[in-house]
Amino acid sequence: MTDAPPPPVPIVRNACPEDVEAVYIIEQEGRGRWNRRQFSDELSLDFSRFRVIILNGETVGFSVAWLVGDEIQLNNIGVRHDWRKRGLGSFLIDDLLDLARTPPARMKIVLEVSVLNAAAIGLYSSKGFVETGRRRGYYDNTDAILMELVLPG
Repeated sequence: MTDAPPPPVPIVRNACPEDVEAVYIIEQEGRGRWNRRQFSDELSLDFSRFRVIILNGETVGFSVAWLVGDEIQLNNIGVRHDWRKRGLGSFLIDDLLDLARTPPARMKIVLEVSVLNAAAIGLYSSKGFVETGRRRGYYDNTDAILMELVLPG
């Protein structure tokens, strides 16, 4: 009996121009609202943290967050369809939490999520995010839930 090889270790790094096409494809798989130009523009914003997950040499997930004052605003996050439900979304949130702890430390992380996205709501809730409000009709006539995670210290 042979042991199965260990699963590949995800690498999270800052995005570069070569990642934009793969990220855009992931965005489209998830009924995304962003276009290629929006992702490209994030690369030049000082306050943006555009991160990608690399597995086996391929871009399989991403997150885009803004550092705004003493908080982080998570603007977009996605995982390639064939890599979903393997903990990569959680890995991206953990990467964001690491960013929040890096000086200067941030006090909270905020985001909006569609009321129809039960998987994302469950992920955020499992990380300690709580609902703080709603935006009516934010996603093409679908409400958005406002969530935040207040960080200790």
